[in-house]
Amino acid sequence: MNDHYAILLAGGKGTRMNSPETDKLLAPLHNTNAFRLSYEAFLGTEKINNAIIVYREREQKDNLMKEILTAHEHSNREFDPIFVKGGKERRDSVSNALMNCPANCEFVYVHDCARPMIKKETIDEMGKVVSVTGAVVIARPVQDTIKEIEDFDTMDISKPYPTKSINRSKLWIMETPQVAKKEWLVQGMTIALEKKLVITDEVSALELIGKKVSLLNPEYPNPKITSHSDWPYLKFLLSSK
Repeated sequence: MNDHYAILLAGGKGTRMNSPETDKLLAPLHNTNAFRLSYEAFLGTEKINNAIIVYREREQKDNLMKEILTAHEHSNREFDPIFVKGGKERRDSVSNALMNCPANCEFVYVHDCARPMIKKETIDEMGKVVSVTGAVVIARPVQDTIKEIEDFDTMDISKPYPTKSINRSKLWIMETPQVAKKEWLVQGMTIALEKKLVITDEVSALELIGKKVSLLNPEYPNPKITSHSDWPYLKFLLSSK
């Protein structure tokens, strides 16, 4: 039992895009899209044996399958992806995917397909690390000054507030992929579901069972698509590849 599986999260609604009719993962990015870029990165690795695709609804699943077939046409190998319906929250979607992992799966790589710039070399490096430590995530140190604002009122942002400086030397921005032993994530997600905890990333689930995590800084941009303003930057990054 030492197979490595990718869990590709593609079922998000993209509510911050303010365009319910637009699937941000399938929207054109030059001659490709965010989902296909993410899928191709894992397809091109040495470590990943197969992928589990978390989708939103049937029509989207069909469109994702078309992108997968296109990716296979331009690759020297193919996955036999497993499709899993997403849940209401991230914890539900990841839990659904974990329950559909084959018995021979030992490590899972949870990746938000809204981060399409991840590279296959980085994924393979994560595979080397996780085989030793049990968990590794893409992360980068905070560079900006961070302030804590007490009793912030979103309805009145112009009024003055007391501020408190945060020691940024201890702060890291979590990205994806986030990789761990499958059994660890199953244990953490089970607790999160039982306690109805909000889980915004897989490290949060590992924290619930006291597991340590290795950090890997990719040293290149790995931005997430959250709004229309992100498109120009992503198009620039793609044209620079």
